[in-house]
Amino acid sequence: MTPDVFISYSRENQQEVIKLVEYLRAQGVAVWMDESDIHGATMWTKEIVEAIRASSVFILAISRHSTGSKNVVKELALASEREKIILPIYLEQCDIPETMEYQLAGIQNIALYSLDKGKAYEFVHQTIRRLGVGQAAEDGQAEASPSAGHGTGVGHGHMAPPKAKGGAGKWIGIAAAVVVLCVAGFFLSQGSDEAPSPSNPTPPNTPATTIPPTDGSHRIALLPFEVNAAKDEDKWVGGGMDNELKTALNKIDGVTIIAGLSVNGYRGTNREISKIKSNLNVDYILDGSITVTGGRTSLNLDFIKADDLSTIWSETIQATPDTIFDGKTQIAGKLATSLNIQLGAKTSEEIGTKHTENAEAFRLYTRGRELWMTRSQAGMQQSIKLYEQAIALDENFALAYSGIADAYSMLVVYGFSDRDEGYPKARRYVLDAITRNPNLAEAYISLGWIQFSYDWKFADSVKSYRKAISLNSKIAQAHQWLGICLEAQGRYEEAEESFLKGEALDPNHHVLLMNMTSLYGRIGRVEDAERYAKKGIAINPNFYQIRLQLYNTYILAGDKEAEIEEMIKEIEGIADKNQPIYSILIHYYKDKNPAKSDAYYERADELVNLTGNSTFQTRVILKVELDEFIRLANEAFDNGNLDFGIEFDMFCIDYMDHPKMKALDERIKKGK
Repeated sequence: MTPDVFISYSRENQQEVIKLVEYLRAQGVAVWMDESDIHGATMWTKEIVEAIRASSVFILAISRHSTGSKNVVKELALASEREKIILPIYLEQCDIPETMEYQLAGIQNIALYSLDKGKAYEFVHQTIRRLGVGQAAEDGQAEASPSAGHGTGVGHGHMAPPKAKGGAGKWIGIAAAVVVLCVAGFFLSQGSDEAPSPSNPTPPNTPATTIPPTDGSHRIALLPFEVNAAKDEDKWVGGGMDNELKTALNKIDGVTIIAGLSVNGYRGTNREISKIKSNLNVDYILDGSITVTGGRTSLNLDFIKADDLSTIWSETIQATPDTIFDGKTQIAGKLATSLNIQLGAKTSEEIGTKHTENAEAFRLYTRGRELWMTRSQAGMQQSIKLYEQAIALDENFALAYSGIADAYSMLVVYGFSDRDEGYPKARRYVLDAITRNPNLAEAYISLGWIQFSYDWKFADSVKSYRKAISLNSKIAQAHQWLGICLEAQGRYEEAEESFLKGEALDPNHHVLLMNMTSLYGRIGRVEDAERYAKKGIAINPNFYQIRLQLYNTYILAGDKEAEIEEMIKEIEGIADKNQPIYSILIHYYKDKNPAKSDAYYERADELVNLTGNSTFQTRVILKVELDEFIRLANEAFDNGNLDFGIEFDMFCIDYMDHPKMKALDERIKKGK
């Protein structure tokens, strides 16, 4: 029998795993596990490979025993290589080792140990079925396409929802705190300005819509370094060089480096540099590779003219993995010379500046930043540990303090930590960073976010963002987050200006494109909203927040029924890949098909109850009357737990002309 599911586990957890397997088999799911399915005369390794290849879903039973098992690590690697749907199930709370981090980065998991076993087993079963595996879906359930489960819903705020009422009455959405501007996606790496996305998204083959900077800068695309290393622990050099070189070159007056998400689409098989000029509106391209062999590191870099793809110069630097970053000074000098730019003494000094003289501390920080970028709970928690290790080696390493602040903030944003626990910790570390380096732009960006999303002190937040920009005007994230803060205050023209500056620095950043969709939808510029939404969807089709903002735009426009119907068809095809998008389906069907709307509501509610993850909780649509909603919203505002962008949510748009909604809108825009 061809297995539906392969389960990987440690022998020490065999009895617990057998109970889950027996339950799933009783429900008609064909589960393969080694104890019962390997036959005596066959080779063990061959059976494993064949079983993984034949299965659709790979369940990883995570425990302190399995994470230390070489066989489990091998099985996970096989499943990842064959692009199987991976479903991690935690049997107990434990850390993920480096040998598993890459395969599990960003994948939703089930904390089995925290749930009632009966309900937990049923939840696992339902999850498997919604992935397109096992018995056919029951009548009344929406059809779903298979999903790898990599999508991570984003939310923030912890307004406690009331009990859902029955089907009677109007629907209003407050979702523990409705994410309208989807700012969580903007809590990005200051080093790389990335967000959750496909590992290798394809850049859209469309003309650039970016407004170029007016300072006459040479726009240069810095492509991700290709790293050739026998050991995984040496591959960190690529990310470290990306960040160091980007920071160094952006200090040159007359040069603007395009990096981050905009260039990540040109990794590996998508490395078609012929498309870069039209997609990113750049003048030059820096394309490099790094080879690590033994204790030696070789950096090869080509400076290419975007018009005709001719190579202006090539450079090779030989060093150790710890000293290779010193090559940034040599590269910056050569680049400036080729562009006829004279480097002053101050600029040269700034280019050569290091965040830390301790090579191991920098390695730990770089690895921590990579884990932080996964946006998984385990990844972000592990990043904090690595940052702390870096600080233990260099107590004045300000960037590591700022990294810890970002991690604590993001744990709140993604629903993995209580805001009153996470944000105070974040503030403490960001102030530590500023104390050690008062000129660290990244620290002021982090502080601005805390002031905005936790304190509701919009004026202070704007000051922090503008301080960061004064220190380094070429960090796209600073302009993006400033735009979000300005939009929340109703300062739409200023917000647009800020977003456009961010777009000029990172034109294919799908989260920025989503925010611009929100802004233009909010002010009624439907065509602009559509343009940015479609570009963002082309870059990252799995980023559901863009569709949510476009749906809100169509609802507000009032004459887009055909467009909405087409969108609904797309959404129902990906709903189980990104469960928070249920909110659109709940709203769309509330009048057209109340039973279907209720079914989506129950599925969303089920996810909340079973996982306890506020990532899903923030998307639950509550069946409450308008007056009750207003009461709860004002109460949440008083407690600091209301989302600032709630007034643009689809459920609130239904009541935007109501005096009480207008009053709530004014409270939100004023802040505190």
